[in-house]
Amino acid sequence: MFTNSHFFFALKVLLAMTSLLLPGWWLEQTPAAVTLTLGVMAGALSEVDQDPKGRLRHLLLSLLCFFIAISLVTLLIDAPLLFGPFLVLSTAGLILMGAWGSTAGTLGFGILLVSLYAMQGHADSPSFWYQPLLLTLGAAWYGLLSWLVLLIWPYKQVHEQLAQCYFALSRYLLEKSRFFDSPEQQHQHLRHQLAQLNIQLVSALENTKQMLNRRIQGRHPQQEELGRLLALYLLVQDMHERATSSHYSYQQLNQDLKQEDVLAGYQTLLVEIGESCYRLGYAILTHNAYRHRKRIAWELSALQDQLDYSHLKQDYPPSLLSPMKYLGRNMEHLHQALLRAEALTQRQTLPEAMSVELARPRRQPFWPKLHALLHPDSLLFRHGVRLSLGFALAYSLIAYFELERGYWILLTILFVCQPSFSATRKRLVQRILGTLGGILVAVPLLYLFPSIGAQLLILLLGAFIFFTLVKVYYSWAVGFVTLFVLLAFNLQGGASELIWLPRLFDTLVGCLLSFVAVWFIWPDWQRRHLPRLMADAMEANAHYLAAIAKQFSSGRHEDLDYRLARKQAHLADNQLALAWQNIRVEPVPKYWLNLCFDIAYRNHALLSYLSTLGAHRAQSDLLHAEHNEQIQQLVIRLQASAQALRSKHALPASDPLPANQTASAYGDDEWLILNQQLLSHVTLLVNDLYQLAEGFQQQDATTDAAASQLG
Repeated sequence: MFTNSHFFFALKVLLAMTSLLLPGWWLEQTPAAVTLTLGVMAGALSEVDQDPKGRLRHLLLSLLCFFIAISLVTLLIDAPLLFGPFLVLSTAGLILMGAWGSTAGTLGFGILLVSLYAMQGHADSPSFWYQPLLLTLGAAWYGLLSWLVLLIWPYKQVHEQLAQCYFALSRYLLEKSRFFDSPEQQHQHLRHQLAQLNIQLVSALENTKQMLNRRIQGRHPQQEELGRLLALYLLVQDMHERATSSHYSYQQLNQDLKQEDVLAGYQTLLVEIGESCYRLGYAILTHNAYRHRKRIAWELSALQDQLDYSHLKQDYPPSLLSPMKYLGRNMEHLHQALLRAEALTQRQTLPEAMSVELARPRRQPFWPKLHALLHPDSLLFRHGVRLSLGFALAYSLIAYFELERGYWILLTILFVCQPSFSATRKRLVQRILGTLGGILVAVPLLYLFPSIGAQLLILLLGAFIFFTLVKVYYSWAVGFVTLFVLLAFNLQGGASELIWLPRLFDTLVGCLLSFVAVWFIWPDWQRRHLPRLMADAMEANAHYLAAIAKQFSSGRHEDLDYRLARKQAHLADNQLALAWQNIRVEPVPKYWLNLCFDIAYRNHALLSYLSTLGAHRAQSDLLHAEHNEQIQQLVIRLQASAQALRSKHALPASDPLPANQTASAYGDDEWLILNQQLLSHVTLLVNDLYQLAEGFQQQDATTDAAASQLG
């Protein structure tokens, strides 16, 4: 259980809270001790991943900001005419901090959270400096404990995040293996499932890269371990490209191959490799050596023999045999990658990856970035305005009805109100259910265990389970944090009974105001983002295809430009898949729902074929001139489509690109046959996406015309 990142995080919080609550209870200073634990909660929720030196700088900055924010709240809260504008403006500013990176965004959220804790506990504060000091000291105590743990295990979080990459890759491969025994009617659903799993995989890869970048900048003494982690990260990147590749149309495979034994062999191998990826991830997570299964090599050999035997009986055409052979070679490469990982985890191979360059975010000048941030099209700006106005409405209710402890409404809005409608709607349901569950559990527990000691134990248990579940099961986590905060605020004020009915009312009001905010204040419907998301995906695919073609002449090399083009293509594909997820719960006509699905489905299929080209890229003088010309036409068509979508101009009138599927012209050259087939699939999908973009623009024109007639 200590290898579980959520459990370990919760354990740190539990240790910090227990070390404060037990002495406070012993000294009969329970309210002060509970106030300190609220500071621990705020400090834990605003913690970011950094190397020890960076973590210490962030901690000191966080504590200074916490102290200033709580002091300002304490100073202004009794003057509503001053406090209201201060609350609204500071909320907007803290949300906009997220434009300067996840570290700044997390800090802004932590400042907001600790400020709301200070508002809720202000009525029970005996002096001006009581909350600023205690809440800040609580955050400082947790930060110090966490920093000491980081000094002892500087790479623990990198191990955990890298393991998640291999776990996500395992899930992807296991799901993909279902193509070989599923009927054709299920293939569209499977492709959609793979797109969703790819979101998790690409997200895990991106988080791991950011962690490694921060460690490489710090350069800890244990550089050998850092080199091994970096080598394993580059390995999973290469495996990801091979895992997402498609060598043949799965809809046609069962019909054309007509050999169940061969199909079962491919499926068995894919399952074995997927399970091996999981075991490799677990070995990385537990800092143990990975043992690769030797039978995979035997299964690869048996599959090749079975394919050759079936070919002798059936005489498969080159257009089928060549992709099947390359599919087997792709699995062989995955097998070899796992063997290299075995050597790395067993410390048999010294890492050579320290000289490899990882992509770093480019720093934009301050004023141009601020100008772009303050534009109404900025997602973060819309969210900041929406949350600030939601806070303004809530505070108006609190001030008008003189709700001394009504700041729970603001806490609810902070957690429920998300940048998009779909995310807010999901949090809305989870928050209501979790709060109801927390209250239903808290009330009988209070009557069964009325002593302060028992309530402190329940409080600690609620906090521990919350941090264990918050990233996995949010509804359950909300229930336990509701239990924690209810008991904390009541123990903080020395109350003997749980005031649960006002908290339930505050939660419902906060959820209602959050829903009103995302529905009426600059609603961020996914439909309006479709042109940009589609343009991003088409442009990223164009750059990926161009990077692949470049290596046909220069030779295969995992340089930064190539890896960056590949990553951007996957990130853009993920955004389309997320848009499809979100648009399903929005009030849109069925046309837009179908259009978003068609775009996301075809783009992921296109990316799969591009990944196959990339997985088998190699320097060759045999690549025909017509291939080069075809690739150039595809790149131009994709870039022109992206430019037209961004500028909102009509797409250029163009005939569909020809997709020559003739493979016999290349004789027995399997590599040329495979490339021609892949380019044919790519061409058909580019033509489909071009038509979808045209239909999208026509629908926009119809909508605008109808709106002008109504006007």
